[in-house]
Amino acid sequence: MRRIKIVLLSIGIFFLQGTVLSTALEIEGKIHKNIYIDNIDVSKLTINEAEDKIESFINNSCELNLTYKGNIYKINLNDFEVNYKIKDSVKEAYEIGRSKNIISNIKTKSKLDLGNKEAIGLKYSYSDEKIDKYISYIKSQIEKEPINANIRMDNEKLVVEKEEYGISVNEKYLKDKIVNKIDTLKNSSEEIMITKIKPKHVYEELAKIDTELGSYETYFNKDNKNRVNNINVASYYTSNVLVNKNEEFSFNRNVQGEEIVSKLKPAPVISNGKVKEGLGGGICQVSSTIYNAALYSGLEITNVRNHTIPSGYIEKGRDATVSRGDTDLRFVNKFDTPILIYNKVYEDRIVSTIYGNKEDKKDIDIETEIIQTIPNNTIVEKTDNLYKGEKNIYENGRIGYKVNTFRVYKDGNEPVKELIHESYYPPMDKVIKYGTKNKINYKVMNF
Repeated sequence: MRRIKIVLLSIGIFFLQGTVLSTALEIEGKIHKNIYIDNIDVSKLTINEAEDKIESFINNSCELNLTYKGNIYKINLNDFEVNYKIKDSVKEAYEIGRSKNIISNIKTKSKLDLGNKEAIGLKYSYSDEKIDKYISYIKSQIEKEPINANIRMDNEKLVVEKEEYGISVNEKYLKDKIVNKIDTLKNSSEEIMITKIKPKHVYEELAKIDTELGSYETYFNKDNKNRVNNINVASYYTSNVLVNKNEEFSFNRNVQGEEIVSKLKPAPVISNGKVKEGLGGGICQVSSTIYNAALYSGLEITNVRNHTIPSGYIEKGRDATVSRGDTDLRFVNKFDTPILIYNKVYEDRIVSTIYGNKEDKKDIDIETEIIQTIPNNTIVEKTDNLYKGEKNIYENGRIGYKVNTFRVYKDGNEPVKELIHESYYPPMDKVIKYGTKNKINYKVMNF
């Protein structure tokens, strides 16, 4: 038994001596066999040879072609300030089988000699900012905004024009591909991935707009040039407006902005129960006309306010005042297809028409009911601005009203009546002023 142990020990010493001898005979200054740097074989190369080999490989692999629809965008990794840590990686490769104690080094080299491979990564750095800047350039060359399908009136007929889809570059995908190229130095060509952007309005939906749902007209004094101007401006910016399913139309949202305000002129407006000169007088006639077209179209009215004074161009309970803030006309399209708001101004009238799908056409009447007439008071005041015996009607005053507005659906066997709005027009007191100032009698003296 003792002899067997001695034999085995001798064999072990023999192999150990052979390995040591092999290591001793190995040409110093070279990397051991079966060592790779990022799949680049640097076996049996000196440090300088390994550095040259890796640098040559990088130089031959640093270009990347990005392609899109036949266009090629050539980039070089140097554009991104890529810095490969070649010396660090080669030094790490060289130290394999050398950096530990003799027994560990022998084990490592033995495994490599028996065919085991050891690979280390090629360290690098790059400029994130440069990559992002290049991606922005690619986006500027490829991306485009979607163009909505359009519907317009042409010779009293609805004409629909097709949409164009937008294009968006997948930034994350593109950056991942560039960084992967830096990391692996593989793949000389990559397809730029894009996403198509659907426009808000598409032909398939707009083509369903084929019927007049409701229309209304109001008249104005054509000789009031400033007011006519404002009606034209407001009419233009609230015409050809598409409202999608479940979307809310806001009159104010369509007539705000410096461009529009710059086109308005002073004209009579109602403010705090009185008529006075103000910028944009006449706009409310447009909102009131659209409001009534929306009523006849069966749209859901979500916000409406009446003036404080009944308007001469429309009956009580059917006006819709607008101003800054929440004094707005708003309604929602609850139909399954879009609607189109279209205004047309003639010499002395404005016509608002709302178009939609024939399936949504309803037989509708609008009724108003004065539920209360509110008398005003007569206020008598004294003033020293008038002589005794003189009087002045300072404010004519007016009576007030409470008016209910109903929408009546007549499609079924029995009409269905829907309360839309309760209008309140406050009364204004009549004010009469009597003079208190004494008259001075001058005597004429003869000389």
